[in-house]
Amino acid sequence: MPTRSLARKVLDTSFCSWYASLAVCVWLLSATVLLAQEKPLAQEKPLTELMTRIPARTPEEELKTFKLQHGFTLELVAAEPDVVDPIDAAFDERGRMYVVEMSDYPFLPEQRVQKYKDQRPESWSRIRLLTDKDGDGRMDHSVVFADKLRWGQSVCCSKGGVYVLASGSLFFMKDTDGDDVADVKDVLCTGFSHANVQALANGLEWGRDNAIYFSSGLAGGDLTVPARDGKPERKFTPGRRDLRLDPATNELTMVSGGQQFGHTIDDWGNRFICSNSNHIVHVVWPLEYLERNPQLTIPSTTRSIAKEGAAAVVYRTSGAEPWRLVRTARRAADPEMRKRLPESELVPIGFFTSATGITVYRGGAYPPEYHGNVFIGDVGANLVHRKKLTPDGISFTAERTEKDCEFLTSTDNWFRPTNFVNAPDGTLYMLDMYRETIEHPASIPEDIKALCDLESGHDKGRIWRLVAPFDKRRVPPPIDMSAANTAQLVEHLKSDRCWVRDTAQRLLVERQDKAAVARLHELTTTEIDPDNANTSRARLHAAWTLHGMKALNPKDVIGLFTDHDPRVIQHGLRLAEGVAAASPDLLDLISFLYWSIDPRLQWQSACTVGGLPAKDALFGLQLLAPAAANDADVRTAWLSSAYPHMGRLSTVLLAGKTENLVPLLVELARLIGSSPKSEDVVALLKAVTDEKVPATTRSPVLVSLGEGLRRRGTSIAKVLAETKADAAIGDSLSKVYQQASGVVGDAASNEAARLAAINLLALADAQLAETALPAVFTPQSSPALQQAAVKALAAQGSAKSVELLLAPWKTFGPATRREVVDQLVSSAGGAVALVKAVETGSIKIGEIERDKRQLLLNHPNGKVKEAARKVLAEPPSNRKQVVADYQATLDLTGDAARGQMLYGKTCVQCHRAGTAGHQVGPDLASVQNKSPSDLLVAIMDPNREAQPSFQTYTAVTLQGRIHTGMISAETAASLTLKRAEAKEDVVLRETLDELISNGLSLMPEGLEKDLDKQALADLIAFIKAQAPVK
Repeated sequence: MPTRSLARKVLDTSFCSWYASLAVCVWLLSATVLLAQEKPLAQEKPLTELMTRIPARTPEEELKTFKLQHGFTLELVAAEPDVVDPIDAAFDERGRMYVVEMSDYPFLPEQRVQKYKDQRPESWSRIRLLTDKDGDGRMDHSVVFADKLRWGQSVCCSKGGVYVLASGSLFFMKDTDGDDVADVKDVLCTGFSHANVQALANGLEWGRDNAIYFSSGLAGGDLTVPARDGKPERKFTPGRRDLRLDPATNELTMVSGGQQFGHTIDDWGNRFICSNSNHIVHVVWPLEYLERNPQLTIPSTTRSIAKEGAAAVVYRTSGAEPWRLVRTARRAADPEMRKRLPESELVPIGFFTSATGITVYRGGAYPPEYHGNVFIGDVGANLVHRKKLTPDGISFTAERTEKDCEFLTSTDNWFRPTNFVNAPDGTLYMLDMYRETIEHPASIPEDIKALCDLESGHDKGRIWRLVAPFDKRRVPPPIDMSAANTAQLVEHLKSDRCWVRDTAQRLLVERQDKAAVARLHELTTTEIDPDNANTSRARLHAAWTLHGMKALNPKDVIGLFTDHDPRVIQHGLRLAEGVAAASPDLLDLISFLYWSIDPRLQWQSACTVGGLPAKDALFGLQLLAPAAANDADVRTAWLSSAYPHMGRLSTVLLAGKTENLVPLLVELARLIGSSPKSEDVVALLKAVTDEKVPATTRSPVLVSLGEGLRRRGTSIAKVLAETKADAAIGDSLSKVYQQASGVVGDAASNEAARLAAINLLALADAQLAETALPAVFTPQSSPALQQAAVKALAAQGSAKSVELLLAPWKTFGPATRREVVDQLVSSAGGAVALVKAVETGSIKIGEIERDKRQLLLNHPNGKVKEAARKVLAEPPSNRKQVVADYQATLDLTGDAARGQMLYGKTCVQCHRAGTAGHQVGPDLASVQNKSPSDLLVAIMDPNREAQPSFQTYTAVTLQGRIHTGMISAETAASLTLKRAEAKEDVVLRETLDELISNGLSLMPEGLEKDLDKQALADLIAFIKAQAPVK
C-alpha cells in the first residue's frame, strides 16, 4: 500500500512557522535547520537534471486544471497585470475591491541575495484598487492605491478609506482628492514582528460589534501606539493574543486568539482562525470575561474543532514539485521510501500542512446548506477544503463535507489559494497568489535553493468567483451603498447578502444619523417571522448599530430576548451588560434565562451576570450554581463573574445542599485561596467547618483551598493567625486533621477515604503530618496512596519531610520515585538532599530520569547546580556526531513489539500512542508519517531546533519553590507550566521572583545512553506502526 509514502510526500510541503502546532510539530520536527543542512544522496543525479521547472499557465489554461464538486464552477474576476500576488481583499461601499499584493514574498529588500537583484528590480507589497465599471463581473479598472509597502498582509474598509497591515505596522489610508491613490497614510501602531514571513500580523475583519479584529502574528512583537489627539504614547506586547480595533477611536485592545494566517467571523460573531497544520480553531473565551477574576486560569482560550483532527487528511490532485521530491528523497534515508517517491507520482491523500485563509461563507448566492460553511485553502496541496459547523456546547465540531475528495482541487502546482472574500454579489471570491513556490526559504537546502526561483510568479495572480450550479447567470451588480440614504441603509440590514448587511451597519454607525434610531428601535422590537433567518440577523445588526450610535435602550434588548433564535438572545445578554442596571424589567427577564437548558445561554448568562449590579449578580450566581457545577465551561464563566462575591457565595452555597455542587465549590475554594482577600478565606473556613457540611464536601473544599493558598505562598494556619480569626475555626480544623490522621493508617478504610485523608494532612501542622503520612510508605499501599502522601509530605517544606521522603526510596516503585524527585527538585533544600543521596549511593544516578538530571544540572539555585555538576555531570556529547554515529540504525530492521516496550519505558510520560501515555508532546500517530531519518535526528538531537512554543521555562517563586515545564497557558495573573505525565503547576505572577527560558526542549538529550542502534530502530518501527491521524 502506498498510502504512507504518499502521506509523507504531502507532509513534506509544510510551511516553516515561527511557532508550531502542538498536534504535529514539537521536538520531532526540526525543519528549518535540518532541511538546510541536508546533504545530497550518494547516488543522486545532478540537480540540474532533477530540478525540472514547472511552467506557469495562463488564466485560461489554469481554469482547465480545476476540479470542483457539486456542479460549482469558477469565473475569472481579475488577473495579471491588473492584479498580482493577492493575499487579502475587501470591498468598500461602492463595491470597489481593495487587494493586498504581496509581491515581496518571501524576501524583504535586505534579505534578497545577488541572484534576485540581478534578475529583477526590487519588489514591494501594494494595495491595489479594482473596479468593475461596466458591471459584467470582471474587474476592468486597476490602480495602485498604495505602494512601497513591506510584506503587506491585510486590508479592511472603514470611514471612506482602509486599514492596512504592512511593514510591521497598522495604517489608516485614504484618498481625499479623488484620484484613487492614498494621500493620507496615518501610522496607528508599529512594532509587529517581522521574524517570519509566514507568521505576520494579518486578518483584519469586521465583527458584529462595530469593531475590527485581527491577528497580531505568531511572534506578536513589541508594539508602540504613537502619541496623538492628546493621548500619550503607549507600548505593549500582545504575545500570542489577537487585537481589537475600535475604528471610532483607533484604540487597540488585546483579545483571545493566536494562530498563523487566516481569520474569519460568522454571522453571530464567532471567530475562527487557523495555522498551517491546524486548519480550524474556534476562539471560545473572551479575555474581558476571564480577566475579571485575576486568579482564574484555563488551559486555552481557543479550541481546535476539526472532527478529523488538526492536521487532517486532505486529497490533492497535483503532483509534488521536483525540488520538493529531491528534498523528500534526501530526508527519506531508507530505500523503500525512495522507491515510493517517483517524480511522476500524483498524491491523492496527505495531511493539512499549509492551511490558510479560513473563511465562513455568509453570502446569499448559494443553496442554504452552504451558508455558514467554512472554506480553507491549502497552498501547498493546491486545494480548497470545506467544513460544516455543528454546535457542540459553547463551541463547534467542524466536519469535512466531501468524502474522499476536496471541494476544489487543481493539478496546477502554481495554484495557491491564499484567501477568500464574501463578495457584494453574494458569492465567494478566491484569491490565487499564483506562485511557482510557496515555502520558507530557510527550509530549503542551499544547493536546491540555488536552482529555485523563490520569487517566480511575483508578476502573476488571479481572483476567481465561485459560482453555484443553478446560478449560471451573473448575479446583478451590487448596489452602490455610498449613495443610499438612512432609510435604505436600515432596510439593507434585512439583506441575505452579508456584504450588504455589514456595509449598511458600518455606514449607519459612521454617519451617526439620529434619523435612523426610530427605525432601528422598530426593527429590534417588532415581531419577526420565525421561518426567516434573515429577520433574526437583521434584528441582531439593528441592535449593534444602535449600540454603535449610543442609542441602545433596555427595550431593544428585551426585543432580542423575544427572538426564536438563541444566538440572538445570547447577543441580547451581552448587550444587556451596558443597560440592565437602569431597567428592573430587563433584570427580571435576565433572571428567567438562568433556567435555560441551552448550553450557550447558560454560559452567556454566567458571563453576563458578572456585569450586573452586586445584588442582582449575587442572586444570579446562586441560581446558576447547579448549571455551573454540572458543566466545566459554565463553571469557568461563573467563576469569572464571582470574584467580587466569592466569600459571600461560599457562605450561602455551603449553607444549603452541597452534594451536587462539589465541583463548583472546589474551584471556588481554590480561587479564594489564590486571592489576596483574606476575609474571603475566613468566610469559607467558617462555613465549611460547620458540622452540617458533609465530610464528602468539606474534605475536597479544604484541600482545594490549601492548594490556592500555596500558590500565594501562605497557608490556612497563617491566614487564621494574621486575621485573628475566631478560635473555633482552628479548633474545628484540628478535629478534622486528627480524624484524617486516623484514617490514613487504617488499612481497613477504603482507598478513596484514605486519599481524602492524606490530602487533608497536607494542610495540617508538620508534626501531625510527619507522624501519620509515612504509614503508607509500605509495599502494601497502592502507588496512588504513596504518591498522594509524597505530595502531602512535601507540602510541609521542612527538612524532616525531605528525610522522610528519601528514607523509603528502595521500596518505592517507579511512579512513586518520579513523584519524590518531582517534589524534591522544586525546592533548593530538596534538590540538594537529592543530589547528596546520589553522592552517598543511597540513590543511583540511573534511578533519576534524564529530564530531571538535566533540570538539576541547570538548576536556578547556584548551590544546587554546583553540587549536581560534581555528582551528575556526564562528558559533553556532540549531538551532530551522535546523529552521524546512529545513521546505521536506518539500515536495521526494527521490531515494533520491542519498540512498544521501549515506548513504555522511555516515551510514555510525554507522548500518547493510542490510548496509552500522556499528551505533553505530540501524539505519535501525528508524526508516524515522518521519515526514519527525521525521527532519528529528532530523538537523538531534540534541541537542534527547539520550537519556541515547546521550550521549557523555570519559574522561581518568592517562597523559593521551583517549577519547570512548557508554558501551556497564561493569563494576566498567572502562568501554567506543563511537565512530564501532563502534570501542571500554576504560578501566580504576584508570587513570581524569576521566569527563566531554558532554551531547551522538554525532551532530554542523551538518549543514546539508554538506546543502542537496534533499540532505536525498534522504537522508530513502533512510531511508524501507529495508525495515521484521520
